[in-house]
Amino acid sequence: MVALWMLVASVFFALMGASIKLASVKVGFFEIVFYRSFINVLIVAALIKIKNLGFRTRHLGLHMKRAAIGNAAMYCGFYSLIHLPIATATTLGYTNPIFQSVITFVTAKGQLTGRLLFSVLLGFVGILVLLRPDVPHGAYAATLIGLLSGLLTALAYFNVGKLVRTGEPELRVVFYFSLVGTLVGVVMTGAIGFSALDAATLLNVCAIGVFGSLGQITMTRAYGSGNPVIVSILSYSTIIFSTLLGFLLFNEKLSYIAAAGMALIILSGGLAIARRSSAKTRKAEAVQP
Repeated sequence: MVALWMLVASVFFALMGASIKLASVKVGFFEIVFYRSFINVLIVAALIKIKNLGFRTRHLGLHMKRAAIGNAAMYCGFYSLIHLPIATATTLGYTNPIFQSVITFVTAKGQLTGRLLFSVLLGFVGILVLLRPDVPHGAYAATLIGLLSGLLTALAYFNVGKLVRTGEPELRVVFYFSLVGTLVGVVMTGAIGFSALDAATLLNVCAIGVFGSLGQITMTRAYGSGNPVIVSILSYSTIIFSTLLGFLLFNEKLSYIAAAGMALIILSGGLAIARRSSAKTRKAEAVQP
């Protein structure tokens, strides 16, 4: 059942990516950010009310820090989705476990093990292999922004961990993240001007928010009811679903070399996730009496 929840979440995230690319034809970048965040904040606020969690927090500063980094990661991810093939952009976003390993090593001053070094180097080799054949001419900025999305996502998760350890409910963390995104989106779009939405475009922008929210909810259910290592590794199925949608909706074809690069990145991410899990297990065993 845990595997099913994560696979469903991966489908929702892939559908969100496809909806972003479809909507970007007629809707501006900050409008996409606004609709994604606004619909999400409504859904999460309703869930908070239903569960009677409350909106007040004693960690507003930490929420704002997480929201700023998380929204920056989202903006970078959306930008790369709009300007790159979906499979490439999605894979770049999923480099975050590689960056998380580096961040954990730097912040915790951990030991540079051979396994850690191998997983990080393998990931970056995969990035080079993936980008060499698939980056269109003139899309190098979007590629770097896609990689920045992976780095910022890793930093955002680092701050989410801090908030969760203070006892903050995950729904409240998501609420403040989406609230900041909504405010930034409405201010920026208000300055530029909202686009007129026809029926198809309205459906697309609603789909962005709904699929994104459903993806977060089902992903949270998967992490809450199963082995986080298995769930994290299964999250890479989003790349597979995104590749399929890219081919069906946008005729984006994947070369064998690009597929090999994606496989290396997925393998690297899986090794990084497994390494962090084993390190946590050893640490927990060490503190037991």
